[in-house]
Amino acid sequence: MPRMPRIPRWVVVPSLAAVLLAAAIITASARAPQGAPQATATAETATQKANREALGKAPRGPWAYSGASGYTNYVGGGVGRSPVQPVAFPHPVHVNTLKMNCVYCHSSAFKSPDPGLPSVSTCMGCHTLVAGDRPEIKKLAEYAAKQQPVPWVRIHKVPEYVHFPHMRHVNAGVTCQSCHGQVNNMPQVFQYASLNMGWCVSCHVNGYSPADGMRAAGFTPDSAALAAPRRKATYDCSNCHY
Repeated sequence: MPRMPRIPRWVVVPSLAAVLLAAAIITASARAPQGAPQATATAETATQKANREALGKAPRGPWAYSGASGYTNYVGGGVGRSPVQPVAFPHPVHVNTLKMNCVYCHSSAFKSPDPGLPSVSTCMGCHTLVAGDRPEIKKLAEYAAKQQPVPWVRIHKVPEYVHFPHMRHVNAGVTCQSCHGQVNNMPQVFQYASLNMGWCVSCHVNGYSPADGMRAAGFTPDSAALAAPRRKATYDCSNCHY
């Protein structure tokens, strides 16, 4: 069988350069739409101030690039991304003041790969009687009357080829704040961590301890947490890509 002729290097290199240049132009065009209106100067709200101060405070490191950072950067931000939600849900009030546990609303976090979101009926279970005259609660009541879910804007997203089972991490003792930051102190939730591959692998390699979880949640570790050994997890490819 005759051998295929070898393509000269002087043909391959320019072709590869042209492909990379075209990809860069397309990406830049997607991120900066033409004709976008210029933002007008407005007074900064308390929520905007909190998000601005938190921007970039997620743990940094020599993380590898992954589709997670590509997804979040494309939709607008990555670390610090904080879209406005259809209903302004005040986590500090519900968690810090009312002492509600995360799994009251995210009820499947310890038994499913997806943490889940509360149904409108869960919200209205309290707000049929509480604060019904407030504008945000009226929005909830409208969704309930129409028997429609609240169209929350997703903040945290890993690529479809990555599997992150919430229940394994929660049941292993990983606190919610370890990955999501102190949501209980966020006036408006933002993306705290990069969620890229190196960030995940670093935890599997270095291990995780109850003391880490308590510090992430804003508490001082007790003696039992400090004495507990670090738990490490496997980090072969099939652990997340299956």
